Amino acid sequence: MILICGEPMVMLLEHDGTVMLDCSQTRLAPSGIFILNDGVGLVAKRIEIIPNTTPQILRISSENLAYSSYQRRIGEVHIIRHVVWFARRL
Repeated sequence: MILICGEPMVMLLEHDGTVMLDCSQTRLAPSGIFILNDGVGLVAKRIEIIPNTTPQILRISSENLAYSSYQRRIGEVHIIRHVVWFARRL
């Protein structure tokens, strides 16, 4: 479990919310919310594999529309784990 900091995933994951990561899953799912290192640091983002790209390209996006989505080759990011549960303060 890790604590979320910041606003990029607001509308789904809130600042100071907690997420649980699936440590048993070692393969990248076709899409979902993941904790990853995109070269800048650890971030929670929605990832989608763009079909029919070689090498595979990922679309990385935030829930908060104030943050732009971007694309990276799969080898340019280190995907930590898939987010499977979250909780937030009331």
